Amino acid sequence: MRTRALLAIVAAAAAAVAGSAAQAGFTPAWSYLSPALRAKLTAGAGGTLFLPARVPFGYRYRSGATAANGTVTVPFTRRVRVRQGVYRWTKDTLVWRVQPFAGSCTSWASVDKTLQVGGNKVYSSGTGTTWRCVTDRLGRELVLSAPSAIAVASGLDVSRKTTSVTVALAVTPSTVQRGAAVLVHGVAGGCTSGDTVTILSHAFAATHEFASVPAVYAQVGSAGRFSVKTRIPATRAPGRYWMTARCGGGNLGVQATLTVTA
Repeated sequence: MRTRALLAIVAAAAAAVAGSAAQAGFTPAWSYLSPALRAKLTAGAGGTLFLPARVPFGYRYRSGATAANGTVTVPFTRRVRVRQGVYRWTKDTLVWRVQPFAGSCTSWASVDKTLQVGGNKVYSSGTGTTWRCVTDRLGRELVLSAPSAIAVASGLDVSRKTTSVTVALAVTPSTVQRGAAVLVHGVAGGCTSGDTVTILSHAFAATHEFASVPAVYAQVGSAGRFSVKTRIPATRAPGRYWMTARCGGGNLGVQATLTVTA
C-alpha cells in the first residue's frame, strides 16, 4: 500500500509538470533559489546544475543547500499560511540530491518500479525514493534523486543560466532632484520571463512595501531584462539611497545607489 501511494504521488506530480508548460505564471521550483546561490552551487557541482521544476504544493527553499565534490543537496521545506501575507515554516523537508555515479542506473538502488515520466525513465524503490540518471555536458554520469513526492523526471538542467548568470541593477539618472522620476533597470539572470522583480529602496514612495521597505515592481522580459519608472517623493530627504532587488524568492545580490538632491 505504501509503495502504491508513493507512486500515485509521483504520477500526480508528473502530470502537474506535463501540464505546467502551458500555464501562465508557472514558477519553477529552481527559481526559489537566488541566481547568486545557483551560481555558487553550479561551481561546486563542477559546472552543471540540475534542479527540479516542481516540488509539492507549499514547499519552498529556505536554507541549507550545499555543493561539494560534485554532489548537490537542496532541501525544500513546507510552509503553512497563518494569515494573509504571513507564513510559518514547518519541520517537513524534502531533499533533492544530485551526485556522481558511474555504473548502471538500476544498480544505484533496489528497483521496485520503472516509470516513464515526462519522456524520461524514472526508477522507484520500495523505500520511497525515486531517481533517474543523466549525463551532463562534460560527459559525467549523475543520479538525480528525491523522495517520491517530487517527480524526479522534472529535473531541470539550468547550467546555461547559472554558469554564465548575469545580474545587474542600475538607476537612470543616478542623481535626481526629489519629486523627479527615475528609471530603474537591470538584468535578473536565471529568472523566468514573466516573473516579477521587486526593487527595494528607502528612496521610493511607500505605496508598496516588502519587509517594511518601500518597493517598486518590474516584470522580467527577454534575456532577464527588466525596467520600471518611478517618481521619488517630493518630501524625500536629500541624501544617498541604496537599492537592492529580489526575484524568484531570493535576493539577486546586486545593488545600485541613487543620490537625491533638494
